[in-house]
Amino acid sequence: MYEWVQHQLTLLIASPLYPVWKIFNDGGTRFFWVYILTGLALSGLIYWRDRTAAPTARMLFNREIWTSVSAQNDYFVVFISAVLRLTILSWAFLNHKAIAAWVASFLVWLGVEGQVNDGWAVSLGLLLTVTLFVVDDFIKFFGHWMMHQIPEFWEFHKVHHSAEHLNFATAERIHPAEVIFTSFLGALSIGLVNGVFIGFFGNTLTVETVFGANVFLVLFNIFGGVLRHSPVWLSFGPTLERYFISPAMHQIHHSEKVEHFDKNMGGALAIWDRMFGTHYIPDGLEVDKFGIGEETRDFRSLGVIYLRPFTRSHEMVKNRLAVFLGKADARDKQSPVI
Repeated sequence: MYEWVQHQLTLLIASPLYPVWKIFNDGGTRFFWVYILTGLALSGLIYWRDRTAAPTARMLFNREIWTSVSAQNDYFVVFISAVLRLTILSWAFLNHKAIAAWVASFLVWLGVEGQVNDGWAVSLGLLLTVTLFVVDDFIKFFGHWMMHQIPEFWEFHKVHHSAEHLNFATAERIHPAEVIFTSFLGALSIGLVNGVFIGFFGNTLTVETVFGANVFLVLFNIFGGVLRHSPVWLSFGPTLERYFISPAMHQIHHSEKVEHFDKNMGGALAIWDRMFGTHYIPDGLEVDKFGIGEETRDFRSLGVIYLRPFTRSHEMVKNRLAVFLGKADARDKQSPVI
């Protein structure tokens, strides 16, 4: 018992440093130090070559961007999320390796038990790398799409969209309930893909990684991934933006303009948005402000950030049940959602 308490106290003390550790050690996070450097380099290039977008590049060094109430809330959420994830909510996160093992053992039970010829190992390893990237990217898109389409989920996702200024930390401005949901989907997708490959080809395949992350994810993040949550307007141009989500496209997603709502929900690939009818290629610099309209101001309060999603979604579920049970009119089902 003493050792368990000691371990929990150690985690509690060390967990606020976890986001800092990720900057220097986690190539899978969008604010990894390499991506920050390449993002700054791209900002300098934009400032030098594109006078239209140059003002947005200057805004990256605007003190208000980094010291506003919105930014301070970003930092708080990042550190509190780290504490919760490593301590009292640690039980809520699935291990993708356990899912992979279960899938592989199920395939063996079905009679599938493959091995890899050494001559195919490199090719199959590359196929595994591509499959993991594509499936994970689709699952992230689909989870994001659900957050926008289901009112009860949207109440939690509002926390992310309520940012009035975008900075590198805004990428992690996510309600703990959404963190659990997206982590579940991520573990499920990675576990299923790995399990299928292990079942058919054994466990000797190697994923191509750089900085400990999928090489395709690293490539995407090197080319402006960190600028997705920043004021810097970086467009890939209409041809590439048919296939890849640029930082400019993601800023459209955060725009306060009604015509931009629910657009460009993809992570790296734009093909999912095209399939679901949410694809939007900007025609020049279109974003004036970020947020969710008048309700944005409410989310300057940490109490609103953490508690309102629960109260609002709870009311919605109650209304749905009342309608289902015939105890309320259908009009009572609706709740004001932006």
